[in-house]
Amino acid sequence: MIRTEKLSKIYSSGVKALANLCIHVEEGEIFGFLGPNGAGKSTAIKILTTLSRPTSGMAWIGGYNVVTEPNKVRCSIGYVSQETGVDYFLSGRENLVLQGRLYRMDSKSIHHRVEELLELFDLRENADGLVSTYSGGMKRKLDIATALIHNPKILFLDEPTIGLDPHSRSSLWNYIRMLNKDMRVTLFLTTHYLDEADKLSHRIGILHKGSIKVVDTPEALKDSIKGDSINLSLSEGAKEKAITVLKGSSMVKDILCENEHVRVYVNNGSEAIPGLMKLLNQQGVDILSLTISRPSLDDVYLKHSGVSFKEGESGAEANPWWAKWQKGGWGKKKGGEEWNQEGGSELEASKDPEGKGEEVEEGDQEEWKKWASCPTDDKQENTWNKDENKDENKGQEEAWKKWGGSTADWEKWGKGGGKS
Repeated sequence: MIRTEKLSKIYSSGVKALANLCIHVEEGEIFGFLGPNGAGKSTAIKILTTLSRPTSGMAWIGGYNVVTEPNKVRCSIGYVSQETGVDYFLSGRENLVLQGRLYRMDSKSIHHRVEELLELFDLRENADGLVSTYSGGMKRKLDIATALIHNPKILFLDEPTIGLDPHSRSSLWNYIRMLNKDMRVTLFLTTHYLDEADKLSHRIGILHKGSIKVVDTPEALKDSIKGDSINLSLSEGAKEKAITVLKGSSMVKDILCENEHVRVYVNNGSEAIPGLMKLLNQQGVDILSLTISRPSLDDVYLKHSGVSFKEGESGAEANPWWAKWQKGGWGKKKGGEEWNQEGGSELEASKDPEGKGEEVEEGDQEEWKKWASCPTDDKQENTWNKDENKDENKGQEEAWKKWGGSTADWEKWGKGGGKS
């Protein structure tokens, strides 16, 4: 259903977001695409959903080429992005009807499908209420429902549970399982939550800095780390000595390190701990803390990437789509290197040699600049001052009039040198 061959993406700044990505997702499968923020997950999903073009390589969705047959791909997939795509000023039912019309479905089919989806996602009771009154979980369910209006057989979910409380996350997991089991929808799930990938996915692809490291079932990946995992937190400077001591023990099967933490893998942790602690204490190695666990996906990630999978909250917030427009408008960041929305948007065009954030493509940046037509002056804190900057504010005033505002309205907001 989904296949890529040597898929790569290099942005204009030289950042390599994807490097020779090769994956194959079977029909009826939930494929988990696991990686921390900045690993390249969103870049991959944008290419697969035809929202971005690869630098090199090829990809097929349902047998259609994403570059040469984008319309056929779009008709065969559903896509739920990180940020909600529903309209907060419409009701849930109106959002579903609108989406059906965008797919040029006939009225009878739309009506039947809307009722079906409202029932499926338990939204019938609130179907005619404004989406702005919905809870976070309800909004996310509606978002998924709109992606299913045309009955696609492939659904892309880009970090679907960001911003949800534990109860809403668990509820959404049940709906994802239901879509896959009962409706036979193939799901491509990107996430940076280890438990989400572990509990939902039939197979997991682990992504690190744009490259796929390993693909297998969750159990097979964890079983590849034999025995128990003992995590040692050591005093500063004690790591090298501890590793030398541990390597000499017949109980130790493998050792992986990160900063001042050492993970020791043994057959039986409860039996090995007393002996290892005694051995380290005899050699003067101070242990600050010790934990034991069965191997997890974090251990798998550490094994294949050399670093621990640091779970953290995503930068994306579960805010209304319109919230970012009320946080100060567009302008240049200090230094003039980046275009960003003050206080809000994730979108930015930046030089990011470590690949820690998604980058806006060159075409998107030009579109962004087009709307950022109001000149700003960083040295003057981007202030509006009609009296001191007449030439500059003339353009602002004309832009205001263009959108229907009167000069009086513009002056009302412009007086006092308020920030743009």
